[in-house]
Amino acid sequence: MPMQLPSPYAVTVNPKAPAPRQGAELVTADGRSLPLVGASLSGEARGGIARLVLEQRFVNRYRETLHVTYRMPLPAEGAVSGYAFEIAGATIAGRVEKKADAREQFERAIANGQTAALLEQERADIFTQDIGNVPGGETLTARITIDTRLAWLVEGAWELRFPTVIGPRYVGAGDSAADVAATHVDVADGDTGTRIAIAIRIGDTLAGKPASPTHALAVQDDVVELRAESGARLDRDIVVRWPVAAAEVGLGLATAGGKNGDAHGLLTIVPPQPATQRKLPRDLIVLLDTSGSMGGQPLDKAKQVVGMVIESLGEGDRLELIEFSSRPNRYTRGAVEVTPAAKQKAIAWVFAREAGGGTEMHTGVVEALAGVRAGAQRQVIVVTDGLVGGEDRIIAALRDKLPASCRLHVIGVGSCVNRSLATALARAGRGTEVVADLDEDVERAAERLIAKTRAPVVTDLSITGSALVGHAPERIPDVYAGSPVLAALALRPAGGDLMVRGTLATGSWQQLVHVPAMEPGRGNAALAALYARERVADLEIRAVCGESCDREIEALGVGYQIATRLTSWVAVDERRRATGPARHEAMPQELPYGTTAAAFGLRGGMVAFDALSGMVPLGAAMGAMPVTPGYARASMPAQMSTHAAQPLAKSSPVPSWLVVLLLALVLAALVWWWFA
Repeated sequence: MPMQLPSPYAVTVNPKAPAPRQGAELVTADGRSLPLVGASLSGEARGGIARLVLEQRFVNRYRETLHVTYRMPLPAEGAVSGYAFEIAGATIAGRVEKKADAREQFERAIANGQTAALLEQERADIFTQDIGNVPGGETLTARITIDTRLAWLVEGAWELRFPTVIGPRYVGAGDSAADVAATHVDVADGDTGTRIAIAIRIGDTLAGKPASPTHALAVQDDVVELRAESGARLDRDIVVRWPVAAAEVGLGLATAGGKNGDAHGLLTIVPPQPATQRKLPRDLIVLLDTSGSMGGQPLDKAKQVVGMVIESLGEGDRLELIEFSSRPNRYTRGAVEVTPAAKQKAIAWVFAREAGGGTEMHTGVVEALAGVRAGAQRQVIVVTDGLVGGEDRIIAALRDKLPASCRLHVIGVGSCVNRSLATALARAGRGTEVVADLDEDVERAAERLIAKTRAPVVTDLSITGSALVGHAPERIPDVYAGSPVLAALALRPAGGDLMVRGTLATGSWQQLVHVPAMEPGRGNAALAALYARERVADLEIRAVCGESCDREIEALGVGYQIATRLTSWVAVDERRRATGPARHEAMPQELPYGTTAAAFGLRGGMVAFDALSGMVPLGAAMGAMPVTPGYARASMPAQMSTHAAQPLAKSSPVPSWLVVLLLALVLAALVWWWFA
């Protein structure tokens, strides 16, 4: 029977060959005592920002010391501004150092037998936590502090989104080995048993009850908790939304004085309601991700959202549709004029799409950024789960090719959207990011996106004044009716004035706000961390476009004590030393909610028959095959994906005595030939 080659997503290779360039590996969870036994998320949210503490409990159930590696998700827009661990009644505080220095301190401590922990950023939303020398039978609790911005929803509510799972990410042929290493995850073949609880205190004046499209909530006074006492699985984002009273038109400013003589602020810009809404023709381009990872619920949800966006178009608008997976595929050769019949035909084409292939988003973005029609608003909407590894190439292409009058928006679909890519694309495209959860009402998600593709109220925003040292993002996005924009500020402690200027459809708009003097140590300390995180995000976009920004990113990380690509948290317990052998375990991810292992190419073992030894891995029978880019690493059975690979438990169809006899005859023949 002829061999069937695996799909591009499930690559089988020679097990003795170098590790292939893939993004995930399936590992077994059945019957294992995983080290992460529980987690909790607590904190307070108010005025568009939140300070959260993620607490994780690791247990060493063995006699020997334990080393745990946990690749984990954190909010892409958040600043990791604190890290500590508790063990044997003592709390060990961490410190941010340059990445190489932090790694050296950690490894030296491990070699000395000291309990130590290291938290490194791989992507804006992917971190690797290493915890070493946990004594046998002990529990270690790690605490990570995150300061993060909240998202504003057009229906008048704040949204807190916290990730709990990393989806396997596609790695293309043009991506680097560093992309493979930074985004690789182990995926458990079942429930890991780990649960997370939340307790978030809301400090805003509520105009309704907090709700969630992802989890059942219990609200006691102003504290939001999960209704399930046992907590929730780590297989999807935790989303909490709460409606608030409409913000007053104008500028709002929160300030904080730093202990080192600096000062920071958060500026909230609320535009006036437009007297008239000028209708400009729209050139709308929809880039729809139809790669394998979108199979099932994600693509179904994406189709519904795109259909509603197409329905919102009117006379004078033009539409282009491009699906992308392994390559881009256009609906038509160019834009089509919008008519009722044209809209129905386009929607039918969208609903006929099927998932499959890789996620070559770079070529799709380049395809979309062609010339712009004079006098039109060119709006590009990327609809995707974002599960790719080589984000830098995509962002660089966008930054290089995006016309000044064009805006790029991202609608992330699924339970574990790659926010590192989605937020960076929206930032570089001066657009917005909307996330559509799988169990969410599709009309709400579509309306948020549609509102951001209509004419903005204020454009070309700038911030100046005697109180200003700097602001981030450096390119302030457009402002839409009823939707505040948040800008993080570095301020002069002595205060002064801030002037915000912009352009309305009817002319210019400006607002002045006075900044009082700020006392050291007074105000919300999260404002400093948020400014540093926003500034780093600006610099990272510059860096992918070829500018030299590493030194400034490193200085921001160490100076503001936040994790970055170039700075890490390290904590060392110097009280005692562990002795004896060590055991190393990696904590796997759950399979993201609403997806299947097959969608990512995470299949069971593929085997071929060998006449002498029975069943063997197909890769061994085929030799060193060329590796096709994709999601899955080696397509081995789950039980072979653990640190100590076990032999395949397959019975040979050839009796063992016959195998020995054949080998003996071959050996005898070789000896006879040699001496003859």
